[in-house]
Amino acid sequence: MARLEVKGLCKGWDFPVLDGLDLTVEEGEFFVVVGPSGIGKTTLLRLVAGLETADAGSIIVGGRDVTRIPPYKRNVAMTFESYALYPHMTVFKNIASPLVARKTDSAEIDKRVSEVASLLQIDQLLDRKPGEISGGQKQRCALGRTLVANPDVFLLDEPISHLDAKIRHELREQFHTLDALRKVATLYVTHDYSEALSLGDRIGVMGSGGLVQTGSPRELFEKPGDLFVARNLGQPTINIIETKIAGKKLESPGASFKLSAKQQNLLNGHKSGEISLGIRPQNVRILQGDEKPGRGHQAFKGSVDIFDALGAHSIIIVDIGGTMITALGSPDAMYEYGQEVTVAVETGSFHLFDTKTGKVL
Repeated sequence: MARLEVKGLCKGWDFPVLDGLDLTVEEGEFFVVVGPSGIGKTTLLRLVAGLETADAGSIIVGGRDVTRIPPYKRNVAMTFESYALYPHMTVFKNIASPLVARKTDSAEIDKRVSEVASLLQIDQLLDRKPGEISGGQKQRCALGRTLVANPDVFLLDEPISHLDAKIRHELREQFHTLDALRKVATLYVTHDYSEALSLGDRIGVMGSGGLVQTGSPRELFEKPGDLFVARNLGQPTINIIETKIAGKKLESPGASFKLSAKQQNLLNGHKSGEISLGIRPQNVRILQGDEKPGRGHQAFKGSVDIFDALGAHSIIIVDIGGTMITALGSPDAMYEYGQEVTVAVETGSFHLFDTKTGKVL
């Protein structure tokens, strides 16, 4: 088993995609790279797999520099977003293909394919071809082909993004429990931020040129380093309110947010006076009846602009004098468009960002 190290990795075409990217994935670690489409996530996997050639930098697997080594000598296995199954082969032969390429003994192939197929609950499909199975079963087949290879590094490229919600949930559970994925370095790419928070031991948020911030899911959610990370982690997305410093408060159209002494100190000497105030919907609630805001909360009156009932919870967007703020509600909450409500905001949970640079203060 081995750990994966990426040092100063660069790759570009007419424009830079990765620019001096550094990353270490420890043995047994499940590292998730998350970011919008077209930002370079798949390019990173293809470079580690050897399917693309790096312009600069190095890729080290288990202490061995594999940067200029061909793919078949790297002992890494990759699951592609598009399944990439051989349509003329059975499920058994698709899963077995890496072992056949290595000229593994037939008895060993039978044993390992059977074990992986049973683990992924597709052992009853081994005689079928890809055209005869569902999308979720195809993805299990593609994952099985990766697992059976017994590599030093697993590379998973958005392996469940095209599946329906039920199958995505089932496969997400399997990623948590598959021992094979927890024994080696695993690099998992997705554009789904809730998936990243659910799966990753650590997360790397990818922006233009490389990783913007890395850390545990909790660290990135609670302490985003800039507006890009804050906006792209969490569902529903964080409230970002454009404000100006006004003494001990932040002023926005229709709302004035009180600051604690600690928050005021953070803003001392801030030249532009323009602050992007971040408030997670989890820290906003609608007060019921004559309920008063608790200690550490500030109340605002507004009207309901959008109400979404989602079963386990509800999402309410409230217009506070032209400032829109999203709150989470209880499953049984019901609101009408234009209904007058009182919103309580937890002031201690404020995230303060420099509007011009986007950096956290």
